[in-house]
Amino acid sequence: MSRSFVNRLFPVALLVLGVASPVRSQAAAPARDRVALPAPAISTFSLDAALRARRTTRSLTGPALSLGEAAQLLWSAQGENRPGRRTVPSARARYPLDLYLVTEGSPTLAAGTYRYLPGEQALRSVGAKGVAALLGTIKGMQPWIAKSPSVFVVTGTAARMSGSDADARRHYTFWESGAASQALLLQATALGLGSGVASGVDLEAVGTALGLPPEEKVTILLPVGRLIPGERPGQ
Repeated sequence: MSRSFVNRLFPVALLVLGVASPVRSQAAAPARDRVALPAPAISTFSLDAALRARRTTRSLTGPALSLGEAAQLLWSAQGENRPGRRTVPSARARYPLDLYLVTEGSPTLAAGTYRYLPGEQALRSVGAKGVAALLGTIKGMQPWIAKSPSVFVVTGTAARMSGSDADARRHYTFWESGAASQALLLQATALGLGSGVASGVDLEAVGTALGLPPEEKVTILLPVGRLIPGERPGQ
């Protein structure tokens, strides 16, 4: 049997046996649970204007965020503005935060729960439940949160921080969570959206609903939606 015949026969045999060739395995299909996000847009809305206009709004309506709006908000809070570095400062660039989006769904982004992947500018689906189904069933959940069309959940894993002082690691994590939250709230204002910070929430129950590991703690909830005409903003 000639060598050329064997070379032609070998790929066919791999297909029959169900074994992928090395070349084909390198071009694996993208994961089905990934949602690519558009690159962040450059806005003409100034920081001064956003600071002046920012308000807490507890009366929010749909439709839920579009893919582009979600992308802009996620990037503002935890996205990369240069390779390997994010929009929000982090002690020793350890980046202990993760960001989740729970949404009721829009024509460009299906309802469900997603985890933000900053390095990929993408979302990974982690559940099919939207806001009402995931958060509305938690005992004591504030009604305005459960009725919001979209809710961002910030989590922190203090163990990612360097150093042996556990309290210091937690403090750095909470400080960074505050910085990320303000960035998202200001971006929501620049997009003409209503937003707020949810206090008095059972954060441990939210973590359980998300299926988080014990070391990953929910630090804050940020509901975002459309402004209702005539409603007076809060704080």
